Amino acid sequence: MSVSTAQHEDRPLPVAGHYFAAHADSQDELARLRLLEAECDPHTRRYLDAIGVGAGWRCLEVGAGAGAMVRWLAERVGPTGQVVAVDIDPRYLGELCQPNVPNVEVRQCDITLDDVEPESYDLVHCRFVLMHLDDPADALQRMTRALRPGGWLLAADPDNDVAGSVDPEHPLSELFDSCYRKRVEFASAAKLADFRFGKVLLRYMEALGLVQMGNEGIARVVHGGDPFSQMWIKTWQRIDDAVIEHGVLTEAEVLAMRRAYEDPTFTYRTQLTQSVWGRKPLVN
Repeated sequence: MSVSTAQHEDRPLPVAGHYFAAHADSQDELARLRLLEAECDPHTRRYLDAIGVGAGWRCLEVGAGAGAMVRWLAERVGPTGQVVAVDIDPRYLGELCQPNVPNVEVRQCDITLDDVEPESYDLVHCRFVLMHLDDPADALQRMTRALRPGGWLLAADPDNDVAGSVDPEHPLSELFDSCYRKRVEFASAAKLADFRFGKVLLRYMEALGLVQMGNEGIARVVHGGDPFSQMWIKTWQRIDDAVIEHGVLTEAEVLAMRRAYEDPTFTYRTQLTQSVWGRKPLVN
Protein backbone atom coordinates (compact mmCIF):
# COMPACT_ATOMS: atom_id res chain seq x y z
CA MET A 1 0.00 0.00 0.00
CA SER A 2 1.18 3.53 -0.59
CA VAL A 3 1.51 5.98 2.25
CA SER A 4 -1.76 7.70 3.08
CA THR A 5 -1.50 11.39 3.97
CA ALA A 6 -5.11 12.38 3.46
CA GLN A 7 -5.55 13.47 7.05
CA HIS A 8 -2.65 15.92 6.70
CA GLU A 9 -3.20 17.69 3.40
CA ASP A 10 -3.03 21.11 5.05
CA ARG A 11 -0.05 20.32 7.25
CA PRO A 12 3.66 19.91 6.53
CA LEU A 13 5.34 16.67 7.50
CA PRO A 14 4.71 16.65 11.27
CA VAL A 15 7.58 16.47 13.69
CA ALA A 16 5.60 15.87 16.89
CA GLY A 17 6.34 19.33 18.21
CA HIS A 18 9.16 18.72 20.63
CA TYR A 19 9.96 15.14 19.54
CA PHE A 20 13.61 14.84 20.46
CA ALA A 21 14.69 13.04 17.27
CA ALA A 22 12.69 15.11 14.79
CA HIS A 23 15.73 16.84 13.30
CA ALA A 24 18.23 13.99 13.46
CA ASP A 25 20.11 12.87 10.37
CA SER A 26 17.80 10.35 8.71
CA GLN A 27 20.38 7.58 8.27
CA ASP A 28 21.63 7.95 11.83
CA GLU A 29 18.08 7.89 13.16
CA LEU A 30 17.29 4.79 11.11
CA ALA A 31 20.34 3.12 12.64
CA ARG A 32 19.17 4.11 16.14
CA LEU A 33 15.68 2.73 15.52
CA ARG A 34 17.08 -0.55 14.26
CA LEU A 35 19.30 -0.92 17.31
CA LEU A 36 16.28 -0.33 19.53
CA GLU A 37 14.28 -2.91 17.59
CA ALA A 38 17.05 -5.49 17.90
CA GLU A 39 16.98 -5.03 21.68
CA CYS A 40 13.23 -5.00 22.22
CA ASP A 41 11.64 -7.07 19.44
CA PRO A 42 12.33 -10.53 20.93
CA HIS A 43 10.39 -9.65 24.09
CA THR A 44 7.57 -7.98 22.16
CA ARG A 45 7.21 -11.03 19.94
CA ARG A 46 7.04 -13.23 23.02
CA TYR A 47 4.16 -11.18 24.45
CA LEU A 48 2.32 -11.28 21.13
CA ASP A 49 2.84 -15.04 20.92
CA ALA A 50 1.25 -15.38 24.36
CA ILE A 51 -1.66 -13.13 23.35
CA GLY A 52 -2.23 -15.41 20.39
CA VAL A 53 -1.83 -13.12 17.39
CA GLY A 54 -2.63 -15.22 14.37
CA ALA A 55 -3.97 -15.53 10.85
CA GLY A 56 -6.70 -13.08 9.93
CA TRP A 57 -6.04 -10.58 12.74
CA ARG A 58 -6.21 -6.88 12.00
CA CYS A 59 -3.42 -5.07 13.86
CA LEU A 60 -2.60 -1.41 14.46
CA GLU A 61 1.06 -0.54 15.05
CA VAL A 62 1.29 2.98 16.54
CA GLY A 63 4.68 4.62 16.10
CA ALA A 64 5.93 2.04 13.64
CA GLY A 65 9.56 3.25 13.67
CA ALA A 66 11.73 1.28 11.25
CA GLY A 67 9.00 -1.32 10.78
CA ALA A 68 10.46 -4.53 12.23
CA MET A 69 7.32 -5.33 14.21
CA VAL A 70 5.13 -4.40 11.23
CA ARG A 71 6.99 -6.97 9.12
CA TRP A 72 6.68 -9.63 11.82
CA LEU A 73 2.97 -8.97 12.32
CA ALA A 74 2.32 -8.99 8.57
CA GLU A 75 3.85 -12.43 8.32
CA ARG A 76 1.95 -13.65 11.37
CA VAL A 77 -1.53 -12.47 10.28
CA GLY A 78 -0.99 -13.66 6.72
CA PRO A 79 -2.90 -12.73 3.57
CA THR A 80 -6.27 -12.82 5.34
CA GLY A 81 -5.12 -10.30 7.97
CA GLN A 82 -3.92 -6.72 7.87
CA VAL A 83 -1.39 -4.52 9.63
CA VAL A 84 -1.99 -0.78 9.68
CA ALA A 85 1.25 1.05 10.53
CA VAL A 86 0.80 4.65 11.68
CA ASP A 87 3.56 7.12 12.37
CA ILE A 88 3.97 10.88 12.28
CA ASP A 89 7.00 10.30 10.05
CA PRO A 90 6.74 7.08 8.00
CA ARG A 91 9.93 7.62 5.99
CA TYR A 92 11.81 4.92 7.93
CA LEU A 93 9.38 2.16 6.87
CA GLY A 94 11.10 1.62 3.54
CA GLU A 95 9.57 -1.02 1.31
CA LEU A 96 6.49 -1.29 3.53
CA CYS A 97 5.24 1.88 1.83
CA GLN A 98 5.22 0.11 -1.54
CA PRO A 99 2.34 -1.89 -3.05
CA ASN A 100 4.31 -5.16 -2.96
CA VAL A 101 3.29 -5.68 0.69
CA PRO A 102 -0.42 -6.33 0.17
CA ASN A 103 -1.47 -6.84 3.80
CA VAL A 104 0.26 -3.69 5.14
CA GLU A 105 -1.12 -0.16 5.05
CA VAL A 106 1.14 2.72 6.06
CA ARG A 107 -0.48 5.94 7.23
CA GLN A 108 1.05 9.26 8.16
CA CYS A 109 -0.89 9.82 11.36
CA ASP A 110 -0.48 11.62 14.67
CA ILE A 111 -2.21 9.54 17.34
CA THR A 112 -2.66 12.67 19.47
CA LEU A 113 -4.74 14.36 16.76
CA ASP A 114 -6.06 11.82 14.29
CA ASP A 115 -8.77 9.31 15.04
CA VAL A 116 -8.54 5.74 13.76
CA GLU A 117 -11.45 3.46 12.98
CA PRO A 118 -13.36 2.59 16.17
CA GLU A 119 -13.73 -1.06 17.20
CA SER A 120 -11.78 -2.25 14.16
CA TYR A 121 -8.61 -3.93 15.46
CA ASP A 122 -7.79 -7.20 17.19
CA LEU A 123 -4.49 -5.77 18.41
CA VAL A 124 -3.11 -2.29 19.03
CA HIS A 125 0.57 -2.08 19.89
CA CYS A 126 2.79 0.88 20.77
CA ARG A 127 6.34 0.88 22.09
CA PHE A 128 8.36 3.87 23.30
CA VAL A 129 5.62 6.19 22.04
CA LEU A 130 3.76 7.37 25.13
CA MET A 131 6.96 8.76 26.67
CA HIS A 132 6.97 11.44 23.95
CA LEU A 133 3.37 12.61 24.37
CA ASP A 134 1.99 15.49 26.41
CA ASP A 135 -1.23 13.56 27.08
CA PRO A 136 -0.52 9.81 27.06
CA ALA A 137 -3.88 9.07 28.70
CA ASP A 138 -5.75 10.55 25.75
CA ALA A 139 -3.62 8.58 23.27
CA LEU A 140 -4.32 5.36 25.17
CA GLN A 141 -8.03 6.12 25.12
CA ARG A 142 -7.85 6.57 21.34
CA MET A 143 -6.06 3.24 20.99
CA THR A 144 -8.60 1.49 23.21
CA ARG A 145 -11.49 2.86 21.17
CA ALA A 146 -9.86 1.38 18.07
CA LEU A 147 -10.02 -2.11 19.57
CA ARG A 148 -12.79 -4.54 18.83
CA PRO A 149 -14.43 -6.06 21.91
CA GLY A 150 -12.03 -8.79 22.98
CA GLY A 151 -9.09 -7.09 21.26
CA TRP A 152 -5.71 -6.65 22.92
CA LEU A 153 -3.71 -3.53 23.76
CA LEU A 154 0.05 -3.90 24.34
CA ALA A 155 2.18 -0.91 25.32
CA ALA A 156 5.81 -0.57 26.43
CA ASP A 157 7.88 2.35 27.72
CA PRO A 158 11.16 2.79 29.60
CA ASP A 159 11.87 3.50 33.25
CA ASN A 160 15.37 4.95 33.32
CA ASP A 161 15.42 5.44 37.08
CA VAL A 162 16.79 1.90 37.40
CA ALA A 163 19.66 2.49 34.95
CA GLY A 164 23.19 3.07 36.17
CA SER A 165 26.69 1.72 36.59
CA VAL A 166 27.13 -1.60 38.39
CA ASP A 167 30.80 -1.33 39.35
CA PRO A 168 31.35 1.56 41.79
CA GLU A 169 35.12 1.05 41.56
CA HIS A 170 35.25 1.89 37.85
CA PRO A 171 36.71 5.39 37.34
CA LEU A 172 33.79 6.40 35.10
CA SER A 173 30.99 5.12 37.33
CA GLU A 174 30.33 8.20 39.47
CA LEU A 175 30.35 10.57 36.49
CA PHE A 176 28.18 8.21 34.44
CA ASP A 177 25.49 7.98 37.12
CA SER A 178 25.45 11.70 37.77
CA CYS A 179 25.29 12.65 34.09
CA TYR A 180 22.70 9.99 33.30
CA ARG A 181 20.40 11.30 36.01
CA LYS A 182 20.85 14.90 34.86
CA ARG A 183 20.06 14.01 31.24
CA VAL A 184 16.89 12.15 32.21
CA GLU A 185 15.71 14.95 34.48
CA PHE A 186 16.46 17.62 31.87
CA ALA A 187 14.60 15.76 29.13
CA SER A 188 11.54 15.54 31.36
CA ALA A 189 11.68 19.16 32.55
CA ALA A 190 12.17 20.43 28.99
CA LYS A 191 9.30 18.19 27.78
CA LEU A 192 11.60 16.48 25.30
CA ALA A 193 10.63 13.02 26.52
CA ASP A 194 9.70 11.29 29.76
CA PHE A 195 12.40 8.65 30.07
CA ARG A 196 10.71 7.42 33.25
CA PHE A 197 7.20 6.93 31.88
CA GLY A 198 7.47 3.15 32.23
CA LYS A 199 7.23 3.62 35.99
CA VAL A 200 3.59 4.78 35.71
CA LEU A 201 2.54 2.88 32.57
CA LEU A 202 0.62 0.23 34.51
CA ARG A 203 -1.44 2.87 36.28
CA TYR A 204 -2.40 4.46 32.96
CA MET A 205 -3.32 1.09 31.48
CA GLU A 206 -5.39 0.07 34.50
CA ALA A 207 -7.50 3.21 34.03
CA LEU A 208 -8.69 1.91 30.64
CA GLY A 209 -10.94 -0.80 32.09
CA LEU A 210 -9.08 -3.65 30.41
CA VAL A 211 -9.27 -7.25 31.61
CA GLN A 212 -6.80 -10.16 31.63
CA MET A 213 -4.02 -7.69 32.29
CA GLY A 214 -0.39 -8.57 32.71
CA ASN A 215 2.96 -6.83 32.80
CA GLU A 216 6.68 -7.47 32.73
CA GLY A 217 9.73 -5.28 33.20
CA ILE A 218 13.07 -6.20 31.65
CA ALA A 219 16.50 -4.69 32.21
CA ARG A 220 19.88 -5.97 31.11
CA VAL A 221 23.44 -5.51 32.34
CA VAL A 222 25.76 -4.67 29.44
CA HIS A 223 29.30 -3.52 28.77
CA GLY A 224 30.46 -0.48 26.92
CA GLY A 225 30.79 -1.36 23.26
CA ASP A 226 27.59 -3.44 23.29
CA PRO A 227 25.36 -2.59 20.28
CA PHE A 228 22.75 -1.28 22.70
CA SER A 229 25.34 1.18 24.00
CA GLN A 230 25.49 2.60 20.50
CA MET A 231 21.74 3.11 20.64
CA TRP A 232 22.18 5.18 23.79
CA ILE A 233 25.01 7.22 22.28
CA LYS A 234 22.73 8.10 19.38
CA THR A 235 19.78 8.80 21.71
CA TRP A 236 21.67 11.25 23.90
CA GLN A 237 23.16 12.96 20.85
CA ARG A 238 19.62 14.08 20.01
CA ILE A 239 19.49 16.27 23.13
CA ASP A 240 23.11 16.98 24.06
CA ASP A 241 23.30 20.33 22.29
CA ALA A 242 20.43 21.52 24.48
CA VAL A 243 21.94 19.86 27.55
CA ILE A 244 25.20 21.77 27.03
CA GLU A 245 23.48 25.02 26.07
CA HIS A 246 21.43 24.99 29.29
CA GLY A 247 24.45 24.18 31.46
CA VAL A 248 23.16 20.77 32.53
CA LEU A 249 26.38 19.07 31.40
CA THR A 250 29.68 20.32 30.08
CA GLU A 251 31.17 19.19 26.79
CA ALA A 252 33.79 17.30 28.77
CA GLU A 253 31.09 15.40 30.68
CA VAL A 254 29.28 14.53 27.46
CA LEU A 255 32.51 13.16 26.00
CA ALA A 256 33.23 11.20 29.18
CA MET A 257 29.77 9.61 29.02
CA ARG A 258 30.48 8.54 25.47
CA ARG A 259 33.79 7.01 26.57
CA ALA A 260 31.90 4.97 29.15
CA TYR A 261 29.46 3.67 26.52
CA GLU A 262 32.41 2.67 24.32
CA ASP A 263 34.63 1.19 27.06
CA PRO A 264 34.34 -2.64 27.32
CA THR A 265 35.58 -2.49 30.94
CA PHE A 266 32.61 -0.32 31.94
CA THR A 267 29.44 -2.17 32.96
CA TYR A 268 26.00 -0.68 33.44
CA ARG A 269 22.37 -1.65 33.84
CA THR A 270 20.06 -0.53 31.04
CA GLN A 271 16.68 1.06 31.50
CA LEU A 272 13.79 -1.13 32.63
CA THR A 273 11.53 -1.66 29.63
CA GLN A 274 8.06 -1.98 31.14
CA SER A 275 5.44 -3.75 29.03
CA VAL A 276 1.75 -3.89 29.94
CA TRP A 277 -1.06 -5.68 28.13
CA GLY A 278 -4.79 -6.11 28.56
CA ARG A 279 -7.95 -7.04 26.71
CA LYS A 280 -10.97 -4.91 25.90
CA PRO A 281 -14.01 -6.51 27.57
CA LEU A 282 -16.42 -8.42 25.39
CA VAL A 283 -19.84 -6.89 24.87
CA ASN A 284 -22.40 -8.58 27.11
